[in-house]
Amino acid sequence: MLNQSGNRPKKSLSMYKGIPSLTTMVFFLTLITCGCTTTQNTNTPGRMMEPSVDITTLHQQAVKLMQEEQWPAAVDMLEAITTEQPALSGPWLNLGIASTKRGNSKAAEVAFKQAIDVNAANIEAYNQLGILYRRSGRYEEARHIYETALEIDPDNTSLHWNLAILHDTDLPDPRKALFHYQYYQQITGSDNPHLLSWIKSLAKDTQTSSLTAKVNP
Repeated sequence: MLNQSGNRPKKSLSMYKGIPSLTTMVFFLTLITCGCTTTQNTNTPGRMMEPSVDITTLHQQAVKLMQEEQWPAAVDMLEAITTEQPALSGPWLNLGIASTKRGNSKAAEVAFKQAIDVNAANIEAYNQLGILYRRSGRYEEARHIYETALEIDPDNTSLHWNLAILHDTDLPDPRKALFHYQYYQQITGSDNPHLLSWIKSLAKDTQTSSLTAKVNP
């Protein structure tokens, strides 16, 4: 239902009272670039506040809706949570993910930025914002946000992977792509033959380029 201004009214937390909870509280995180989904605990370093029991229960239910891909209902519930408790980073992050799934990139960008404002160490919020920028063709902004996050968490494998792909395809720089692929491979210990083959190919190409530059300065 729309209000008189033509906008959908904000949901109130009161309408969600009594909803059964899950046994654990998790983030539902979609790693779009890597093509996989995962869940994480909501305890991230940085400035945090202790959620109330009701907020915890409602966030658990919102995560369940996301796992069931009920995106409109998840967005409604997460909007209610962030309105009631705007200082919690996790619900902002999940609101961004759910908004992305609904095709609302503008709302997703706002939510990811708010998650970072609330908790500057919420690395997944940076990662998701970078993914959003890349999918929108905003490659330099994606690079900046990934590199900013790496200053906080230098060994984050998702950031290295996404930067490798960015420099491999969108902001072509074989040397940087190679660096981040190698860093990713070293941290994860991956023996994926396709990855190892591509690293070998990039290393050969960059070495050839260096030799050519010396011969033809």
